[in-house]
Amino acid sequence: MTRRPQATVTVMKLPHLAEGCVRIEVDCRYSTTGLTSFPGDRLDMPLRQLITAAVMEHEARCDGECDTTAAHERGDPHIRAHVEQLGGALQAAMARQYAHGRRN
Repeated sequence: MTRRPQATVTVMKLPHLAEGCVRIEVDCRYSTTGLTSFPGDRLDMPLRQLITAAVMEHEARCDGECDTTAAHERGDPHIRAHVEQLGGALQAAMARQYAHGRRN
């Protein structure tokens, strides 16, 4: 049995771009996903929430090729749980809408 590679999180401060600017990179052997946040932009949220957002985007782009468990530990577990709950509810709603449109 082969193990999936571990995704890693790198947090870079970018004061040369703007005071408080950070870039989060989630990297594995298959891909790198980056998220940059400037103070006052729509991604202006606490660092742990930014990490969670970057890891979740990496999961979507990497298509499950790597293990993001350790990367998620650096993020915000409450935000992750909330997003996963909303995702499940959205999938259920889409299934109900599809089933409603079908006639047996």
